[in-house]
Amino acid sequence: MSDKPYLNPHLAAAPIYTPGTSVEEVAAQYGVTDVIKLASNENPLGPSRRAVAAIQTALPELFRYPGMADDQLRARLAERLGPTIGPGHIATGNGVTELLAQISQGFIEAEDEAIFCPPTFPMYEMLTRRRGGQPVRVDLTSDFQYDRAAILKAITPRTRLLFLCSPNNPTGTIITRAQADQLMAGVPDRVVVVFDESYLDFVDRDDHESALDYVRAGRYVIALRSFSKAHGLAGLRVGYAVAHPTLAEYLWRSRLPFHLGGLALAGALAALEDTDHVARTRELVIAGRAWLQERLNELGLVVIPSQSNFVVFRPGYDPQQVYARLVQRGVVVRPAGFFYMPAFIRVTVGTHEQDTRFIAALQEVLDELATMKPARI
Repeated sequence: MSDKPYLNPHLAAAPIYTPGTSVEEVAAQYGVTDVIKLASNENPLGPSRRAVAAIQTALPELFRYPGMADDQLRARLAERLGPTIGPGHIATGNGVTELLAQISQGFIEAEDEAIFCPPTFPMYEMLTRRRGGQPVRVDLTSDFQYDRAAILKAITPRTRLLFLCSPNNPTGTIITRAQADQLMAGVPDRVVVVFDESYLDFVDRDDHESALDYVRAGRYVIALRSFSKAHGLAGLRVGYAVAHPTLAEYLWRSRLPFHLGGLALAGALAALEDTDHVARTRELVIAGRAWLQERLNELGLVVIPSQSNFVVFRPGYDPQQVYARLVQRGVVVRPAGFFYMPAFIRVTVGTHEQDTRFIAALQEVLDELATMKPARI
């Protein structure tokens, strides 16, 4: 008999999520104090002032447990989402990642399959593995679109989930309405399709899919949305799912008591009302995204046109080398290897001042590497 505790082999073997490098880590490791972080797709304008004020007002109540029910937040969200979507269609979570964990817990058992489409958010694969499920990989096409025919071919009697991220992290590409309709027409009702729409607020194309249309039509889909990006509340961890009421109620059953803190609820409610802040964020990101893509193209780099608040590009040299040299200049970006793109770097759209500083630093790094003549990739 073993004298060691039993460890679930699926969890013990699961990789650990690696976040982007923090400003504090850069300061400690490199002694750089003037640091801009463009690694984690955070809001360059910060949080809504109305959200901050609401949080400050709620501080004296920290000794109380928050309400078990999130009825007020779900009711406000339902009002915003429009016709035929009610509070019963909505489940909230401690960020979209908790909702993804609840979805994997609810639908994946040993040997069940979940389809994911790299390059994409790695948590889809990681959470499937933690449950003992089988991640089924269907890569994006060479132009970073969903391979609808290959996805449909990959569906088996063991398929439980299909993860679609649009705008996709890290490519920034989308699935169009026509593409989604074609795909959904072939997906069996027994397969739950998860549309991760965390970056939806930054799309400026008219042909983007609308997962809510499938919810309204009664399809078993789950649309995931976030308060971390356009609302600037990444530190509070608030996300929500919109789904058929049967699925939404099912997700409620997996949440922990008091799953959203009182400050998170207060901040999210106030942020939801501050539509001006979201509009300013969206305007800044869309303009900054276009500017960044143009500058990166001028540097002769491979750039994937983005519909999100980040841009992914191929620097032509080892991304870890480029990253390290940028960090030494006080600019933090994200090598995209963790997202199945080992030759690329992802950079968040910042303020114009931050974007300008990033491009200048990148130009210096590329010039420096050119004189050293390392292997190009």
